[in-house]
Formats: sequence, structure tokens, C-alpha cells
Amino acid sequence: MRSVVTFAAHLAFVVVALFGGVSAASAQTQTSYGASYSNGYNAARTEALTRPCFGVLLDAQLKTCQGKSYKPHNRYGYYGSKWSATINCDTARQAYVEDVVRRMRPGGVLKLVARNRSCVASLMINQSLTIVGESSDSRLPVLVAPDGESCLRINPQASKVILKNMLIASRRGGQSACIYSSGSELTLQNSTVRYEGDSAAVHVSGGRLNLLSSFVVAKTRTVAVAVNSAQLYAEQAGVTSTAGGLYAVLSGDSQMTGVTVQQLADWRGFERGAGAVGMEVKLDSGDSILSMDDMRIEFFASALSLSGGGEALLSRSLIDFSEHGVTSSLNRLRVIDNKILSNEIAINIEDGTGFIGGNQIARIRTAGILASSRGEIRAVDNLIDPSNEPCPKLQWGNLDPAQRTCTPWYKGSEFDIPADATRQYMFADYWPRLLVASK
Repeated sequence: MRSVVTFAAHLAFVVVALFGGVSAASAQTQTSYGASYSNGYNAARTEALTRPCFGVLLDAQLKTCQGKSYKPHNRYGYYGSKWSATINCDTARQAYVEDVVRRMRPGGVLKLVARNRSCVASLMINQSLTIVGESSDSRLPVLVAPDGESCLRINPQASKVILKNMLIASRRGGQSACIYSSGSELTLQNSTVRYEGDSAAVHVSGGRLNLLSSFVVAKTRTVAVAVNSAQLYAEQAGVTSTAGGLYAVLSGDSQMTGVTVQQLADWRGFERGAGAVGMEVKLDSGDSILSMDDMRIEFFASALSLSGGGEALLSRSLIDFSEHGVTSSLNRLRVIDNKILSNEIAINIEDGTGFIGGNQIARIRTAGILASSRGEIRAVDNLIDPSNEPCPKLQWGNLDPAQRTCTPWYKGSEFDIPADATRQYMFADYWPRLLVASK
């Protein structure tokens, strides 16, 4: 009984001491603003120290567990947004480039940086996009296609796609083109496409193809560039192929300036490379116009073949190392101020009207200017230098007899041919020089 009384007294003493201390502390508690608070507030402060988030609504200074905004870590090898992004090809994981392209907003800019290795990807582009490349080595591709797949497939939803400062490669393309574009405007600017396969390196169906200071180098059985029912604009560009150069069915007006088309020497002497055509162009409407200026077409059996409706102009160009130079069945063709060195026939107008003037023609054995039964030629001021046969033995067709003249033997035809025009490259050795890309 005595122990129970002693315990009760001790408990009462502890309770009195505790409440007395709290009252004294309450009397002395002041905020920084000089206001006194009740015991309940002090209890809240005590609970806030012992239990986080308790009393958070009483005082902003007591926010010990306030919410934090989520900030995702940058992906390894990637930084940017859906409008502008950069990918480091050295660290990008497999299929990552495809994921980023899929998330890009229309009109966005994607930069691919290759310092030690290329980005290996097959890109499906469904929105307008600009892809800019940066490489530490002029022979290190920024983008390489997986075996048997395309480098890029551009769908009609992507109205405009620009590839800038890029070296793109497809080493085992098989039946897939490196770049396939359907119903879009594709621009290659200061870029090179290297392709090894059985299809065209660049295949454009509908829309428009712009080649600006760019090159297409193809080891293929067909052609390097195929354009179907589209417009073509090329300036200071190059197309080289082991077989055919360019095949185009053009709609509307097209223009080519300063373009070099050459056949590579890999299959020279083989049946596979024989009979290749440098440029085979068809105009699909009577009001289409194709302008070709400052061109160079070399090493093909047939350099330039034109057909369809519409009109074309070939001016200030060089055709060299060919069997047949220009063959046309267009409505109207103007061939002005060119140098054509062909072994058999330099200019052959099979149909339509040809306006031929100021050309230098040499090495021919069969005909310099030939008009078939359906073709009409109006020629003036052309210099024709046969190879071995005398001028009267050349074929002229229905060309006006007054124009059936050849260059006198004592004048000769030492034409001003560029120094590098006689060099035929191998695929492995041909690396055209691009402009220095600005970072």
C-alpha cells in the first residue's frame, strides 16, 4: 500500500513540474515579430521537429518536407528538347536515334555528332525536320544504315526535310535505297551520300529534290539518283556511279547548274558497267522546262538522253569519253556553246526540233550533228572535227547541206578541257571535298 501511494505522489510531482515548465516557457516565447503564441503553437513546433510535415500550415518556416519538382537527368549522349536536340554518336545506345527522331516536333533541328564512331540507325521521318551533322573526320560518316535497311525513309507527312553537313553511308544496302523520300521536299546541303547496294542511293518519288553543294557516290547496278514525278534543283553537285548516273521523270520546271556526272571505273570493261547512261531524263508535260548549265558528263556510253514533252537547254557544258553525246526526242532542245567529245554521234535529234549553235564537236566517227526523219535541226557556228573519217563520209540525216561542214584540218580541235576531267575514279578512292562545316 505504501508503494502505491509513493508511486502516485511521484507521478503527480512529475505532472506538476512538466506543466509548470511549459507555462514558464510559454510566457517567454516570442516570435521574431514580437508576438506571443499559445501552448498549442509550441506543441506544434515540437511536433514539427519530431514528425516532419506536422504544422506545415502554421508557419512557412516549418516546411521541413515541402514537395520538390522532378528534374529528369539528361540522357547519356543527349541533351536538348523536342524542338532542338543533340546526340553524341559515341555514347548513344542502339535504336536511340530513332526514338529521338520520333519525339521531335515538326520543324525541329537535330544535331548528330560523331567523334569516334557513327550513329547506326534507320530513321523514319514523319514530320518536317532539319538534321545537322558534325564529324571529327571527313571520312567518318555521321549516320550509317544497318545492313539491308535505308538510312532515311521520309513520308509525305514531312513536308520539308533538310540534311546539312552530313556524310551518310549505306555499306550493304541490298534492295533498299539509302534515302527514300515520298511526296516531300528533300534538301541535301553540303552533304555526301555513299552507297553500296542494288538500288538507287537516293530515290525521290513525288515532291522535290534539292542538291546543293552535295555529292552522291554509288556502287550500284542501277543508277545513283532516281527521281520519279518530282522536281529537281541541283547546284554545284556531283553524281558518280558504277552504272547509271541520274534517272529522272520530271514534272514542272527543273534546273541543274554546275553538276558533274561521272561513271566510276570499278566495272570498266565488264558487261555490268557497259551501256550505262549518264543522265536519262523524261519531261512528263508539254510545258515543262529543264535548264542545264555548266554541266560535266563523262565516261558513259550515252551521256545525255532526253525524251517526253517540254523543252530543254544544255549550255556551256562538257561531254567527254562517251560513245553518244546528246540524244533527244523532246519538243524543243537548245544545245548552245558546249564541248562534246564523243566517239560515234555527238548530237542526235530523233524527234522534235533542235537548235544547235556555237558547239565544239570532236572525235566523232559516225556523225557530229544528226537529224532523223522525224527530227529537225537548225544549226549555226558549230565546229566539227572528225576522228579519222573525212567530213563527206559523216552522216547528217536531213540536216541542211549548208551546215554540213567540218573544222579544217589545219585548225584542229585542241579544246580547253579541265585538267582533272580525264581522271576516272574508283569507288574506294573517290571522296569529294565538301565545304568546311560551321559548328
